[in-house]
Amino acid sequence: MKKTLLLFCFFGSFFYAQSQSYFGFRDDNYAGIQSAIFNPSNIVESKYRADVTLFSASGTGQNDLYGINILDALDGDYDLATDASKNLKSNNRGNFNVDILGPSFMMNITPLHSVALFTRVRSVTNLVGINGQLIDEVNKDVDASNSFLISGGNPNSVTNSWAEIGASYATVLLDRDDHFVKGGITLKYLMAGVNGYINGSDLSVAFNKNNANPAMSEYLSTGTIRTAASYDYANGDDPKFDAASAGVGVDLGFTYEYRTNCHTCEGNRYKFKAAASVTDIGKVNYKNIIENTYNITGKVTQQDIDDADDIFEFFDSNYTKISSKKGVKANLPTALHTNFDWNIDQRFYLNLSGDFSLVDAKKVNGTAIANSVTFTPRYETRQFSFYVSVTYMQYSGTTIGAGFRAGPIFIGSGTLFSSLFSNNTKGCNIYAGLKIPIYQDYR
Repeated sequence: MKKTLLLFCFFGSFFYAQSQSYFGFRDDNYAGIQSAIFNPSNIVESKYRADVTLFSASGTGQNDLYGINILDALDGDYDLATDASKNLKSNNRGNFNVDILGPSFMMNITPLHSVALFTRVRSVTNLVGINGQLIDEVNKDVDASNSFLISGGNPNSVTNSWAEIGASYATVLLDRDDHFVKGGITLKYLMAGVNGYINGSDLSVAFNKNNANPAMSEYLSTGTIRTAASYDYANGDDPKFDAASAGVGVDLGFTYEYRTNCHTCEGNRYKFKAAASVTDIGKVNYKNIIENTYNITGKVTQQDIDDADDIFEFFDSNYTKISSKKGVKANLPTALHTNFDWNIDQRFYLNLSGDFSLVDAKKVNGTAIANSVTFTPRYETRQFSFYVSVTYMQYSGTTIGAGFRAGPIFIGSGTLFSSLFSNNTKGCNIYAGLKIPIYQDYR
């Protein structure tokens, strides 16, 4: 398992971090289901009589430790320890998010009422309080390492994957002259996937190199570590979805439009739109998860690390277990979403959206997103949209991306230009999807 095991054991440092989904596209008035997962009120008074998504996927990654050249990294011979630029801090952070929509649809029941049903699989991993200097040291080959003593602090890493079936309802709440308000709610049945976390308290690690026999080099540590996994690792099980565990979730959203256009005109009736929603209120109850707490005061050798099959065996074999319990609840990544859209002339729009976590990322087993703010100019028509997104990501800084919608397909990246033209990329996003759009007759 080499030093990668120690890297993960102490600090959960799978560091390709990610956050929100569908940058730029979700603000399109023709985004359909992909906008409804951020604000359920979007399904009523939409541009579609019905929208059927066959499949879509989005993945986003950010961290504040490593900056890389994406093109160089894709050649298969890229070493973070030697090739990446580094920003070593005592509290480096990262976040990872994968969001997959399966067969889903939305439709108008009447002009004032709409419903939607969607299937979705998600995975969120967040890491905070990671000591970048320690990560850098233990990520080196033993032969290239030097002795060190570093305080690891209080690192926290969480990963949570689950599937959900969601049902949405939205209605028009106010339609009076220039003022229009709609609201929506989504109820979700959650099927537990894989949940695991590592939380450290008052950690420190010292490395004493054995030049004569590097395999006997020693790692001396102090502090406590809490670990958990939703699968039976003690008996050799691999990570898998937990069919015996489940939960429920709720999304709530509202949209206000200031309207200046006539009811029968082509295009959007609003001049300015403001929306807000809170998503992912709820928890998943993992009945079979095992949480163990270890006193890691002691020492191990490089050979101990090399011989370990997995992280949990490593802890059980080398440290004292001081407590254990079965069954925990994992929160969803509850977040506040805001959206402001200015209709300049029915084809050109300016949009400002924000995603803000309502969960403390330092919380034990606390699934959280990373905050972001996105500014998106876009060109939008019935059959085609093009947009350029400028996003500030909490951990990786500012990124620039682009995307388009052409009839039934959409493709984009919130970090396209940043990834292609930067040698210090700390965030990456890509998404695509295929749908069957059934447009409103008069829009």
